[in-house]
Amino acid sequence: MNRSSFVSCACAALVAASVPPAAVGQVGDFGQADALRREHPDLHELVLRLDEIHAVMLAEVARRSASERAAGRVPSAADFSAELLDRLTRGVRGDLPDLPPGAGLEVLGARGAEVVRWGQAFRREVLSVLSDPGVDDASVALAHVVDRYRARPELALAGAPKSMDVLYSHPYAQAFRTAYGDLDGLSWAGGWLRLAATEPLTDIAPGAARAAGVDTVATRYFAKLTFGAPPQAFPTELPLAPAIAPGLIWLSPESAMIWDNLSMLLEVVADVAASPDNDDLPAAVGAVLDFFLDPETAVTDRDAWEIMALRHGIFFQGGFPLAVMMQSERNVMGHATHLAGGGMLMTMPGMPRR
Repeated sequence: MNRSSFVSCACAALVAASVPPAAVGQVGDFGQADALRREHPDLHELVLRLDEIHAVMLAEVARRSASERAAGRVPSAADFSAELLDRLTRGVRGDLPDLPPGAGLEVLGARGAEVVRWGQAFRREVLSVLSDPGVDDASVALAHVVDRYRARPELALAGAPKSMDVLYSHPYAQAFRTAYGDLDGLSWAGGWLRLAATEPLTDIAPGAARAAGVDTVATRYFAKLTFGAPPQAFPTELPLAPAIAPGLIWLSPESAMIWDNLSMLLEVVADVAASPDNDDLPAAVGAVLDFFLDPETAVTDRDAWEIMALRHGIFFQGGFPLAVMMQSERNVMGHATHLAGGGMLMTMPGMPRR
């Protein structure tokens, strides 16, 4: 995916942004996640906080990149990353301070903010269906969630998995990971938590044992924020459903595919926001949206999606939700599969801070 084709989609994106949203399934009634709030209130609040701090992170990174382009006086990337990481980590734990103006998804433009919010609402609804002890057939209920999500086609990501090559081949690839490795690691830890929470919900019957499983996932998530040795460390690869949430795939492959497409979209958007070479963030984000919303461009089949996700390593993506992994099940880093040169030097999230 070269720079010219990536950016040329922006004009179409800006036109699409003017299309009025569909009347079906507004965010206000989709994503309320009543069963998740009722059955697992702590998890519900944590998921909401994670969505909020992700927006702050994107806005602050974009603001620093804009200052860098303007040749203004900006803190070093290391100092900026450390300060923001501390602030966001406190926010995850429930101590999010008043947000500065513009520290939200609006930095992505109106269309970008809507697409991300609709995807976040979808994830909450999936978790809510899985949480609901009154659901007799989770596969059928999840199919209804997918239908409601797709009822707004101008905001719904492709239901087939996008090729993960986009993470390494788009014009601003690795900008976020290279400049702000620990912030990327914090983001991946949140991605692990969301996916990992589906495992006790799919594998354990409602009751005390399921609640204990959800608590175990949350405890392991907070342990990842301590900068210790794995598994008490950030994931070093983007968590994906085939590695972390096989139960979700068994119940609803399309839900898992949409979920992973959103995770990849957010990773690419973070690269765009972090790059000082990008001087029109909403337009560049529009091109990203066109790519991920297109149901045919760069899609892959289910087997290829699952195999590539597993090649990235379960251990590197945060480990099994309900069992401790102390070492990798693989002897190579999975992302090297995408790189023609056989690998490249990476800034690894979760490295000890100076």
